[in-house]
Amino acid sequence: MRKYLLFLLLIAMIAACKKHRQENGCPTKACTYEFVSISVNFVDKDGKAVPAKDVKAVNKRTGKQVIATSNGPAVPGLGPNFFTIATDNNKSEFSTDGDDVEVTATNVTTNNAKTTLFKISGGCNCHIAKISGPDKIVLE
Repeated sequence: MRKYLLFLLLIAMIAACKKHRQENGCPTKACTYEFVSISVNFVDKDGKAVPAKDVKAVNKRTGKQVIATSNGPAVPGLGPNFFTIATDNNKSEFSTDGDDVEVTATNVTTNNAKTTLFKISGGCNCHIAKISGPDKIVLE
């Protein structure tokens, strides 16, 4: 009888664990309703805004370009010197522990390109997060 009860308890625990997982395999947790995005400003060596072109973010783990999205079309940024790298809509493209993301941009005036490394997490986290990387990229 005792073995039978232990067996039923084990089955109940397994069923409870499966019930508390979302469709994507992540455990259920309470998250806020905020919408997180990660952006960067492009500046010159004096800290003044610089317009950038050919801005591209590539997830080094997957080799795929990250295209920041809102609930609608792509979100390139709020101006020629401000670029949104990723939003919560891209969360599934990143691992829970974080992926290296290479951001490349070219100064519109000088045509000098620069590549900067970011680390961004997503996955089973409630929101994306910038683990490392600058808020501003100096384009000379």
